[in-house]
Amino acid sequence: MKKKLAISFAILLVFTLAIASYKLMAGRRIEDKTYAYLETVEYTQNDIKDIEIKHAFLNKLLGYNEWRIFVEFQREPNIIFAFTYRDHEIIKQGTKSETAQLDINEIRTNNAMFENGELKQHP
Repeated sequence: MKKKLAISFAILLVFTLAIASYKLMAGRRIEDKTYAYLETVEYTQNDIKDIEIKHAFLNKLLGYNEWRIFVEFQREPNIIFAFTYRDHEIIKQGTKSETAQLDINEIRTNNAMFENGELKQHP
């Protein structure tokens, strides 16, 4: 009985470590891809205040986006730009605010600022 319990515990431990290392390594890779994507639209690391990568296996099982990426820029610290990683590419999803709910005009304005490069730090 103790041997079966020990084997079960070992299998669970290996499975947990595998999941944790997958999330860590893949998350780091997706963060690098996010920086590379932002550089293609002419943003530098100095323009970015924070990038947060979130992962959910349940989303993958349910057919939703497995990886969610949230980018905060130095120029607009309360506005979060949401992206996802799907089919080996970063895809822009939307905009949200940490402090208030945005109306449609504010969302359009923030999206236009992103597209036009207005979130860049000025020298």
